[in-house]
Amino acid sequence: IDKYLLSGHIPKYHAYAFGVSILSLSAVFLIPFGVSWPGLFYFCLAILSGGAFFIGLMFLYKSIKESDISIAATQTGTMGAIFTYIFSIVILKEALPLLNIFAFLFLILGIFLLGKIERHVFLSAVLAGLFFGISYVLLKLSFNETGFINGLFWTRMGFVGSAFLSLISGHVRKEVQFSLKSAPNKSKFLFLFNKVLAGVGFIILYFAINLGSVSLVNALLGLQFLFTFILVLFLRGRVPGVTENTEKRVLANKLAGITSVLVGFLFLFLGAD
Repeated sequence: IDKYLLSGHIPKYHAYAFGVSILSLSAVFLIPFGVSWPGLFYFCLAILSGGAFFIGLMFLYKSIKESDISIAATQTGTMGAIFTYIFSIVILKEALPLLNIFAFLFLILGIFLLGKIERHVFLSAVLAGLFFGISYVLLKLSFNETGFINGLFWTRMGFVGSAFLSLISGHVRKEVQFSLKSAPNKSKFLFLFNKVLAGVGFIILYFAINLGSVSLVNALLGLQFLFTFILVLFLRGRVPGVTENTEKRVLANKLAGITSVLVGFLFLFLGAD
């Protein structure tokens, strides 16, 4: 759905990320369920987590807009897992099992194979992964020290606050205004429906991060790339804007890259477990 909307009806990725962030204002409904002041240090930590997530989201949508969705999703998610694990070792003091060394080799190989197809979006994928990695690890630290509800609420406030802060830029303001005026009501409804789905997914993701290892959670998320690839192959040509390059050479690289990434995530899962 993101690819469909970014391909035509809501083409400005800054505005798209801003619209996503506004929906996080619904986090105010958590206030009666145990939200409290976490202290200045953990407040800043949560705000940084939310801000990093907003920046990562902008680079993700830029990548989705400019490339095949299977490549954008896999590259961004894989870089996110790599950076999450690196920051987990540095910040959360998680161990580095031997299996994870093999995991990184397969992940890097997969990124290399996919990067040969869409070189122009590689930097966006790396930056999205970097900021998502920072966000998830700081989120886990917030959960550890302030609890699930508190951590979720304050990181969402950081997310929303960063979005409004981006309106300082005249370019971003114009993009948001253009998208609000030009997008048809059908697309606005589809956007809202899509983000409700995404919101449910992120609550489940955050709850999983709260329960266990942030690296393990990211490892399990590797399955989404396979599902994305299968869905796009089925929907291409049926949904406007959803395309996929299936030339034999390109398809072979995609299959090899995604397979390598899945093997890497499997090793990450075994190592984290």
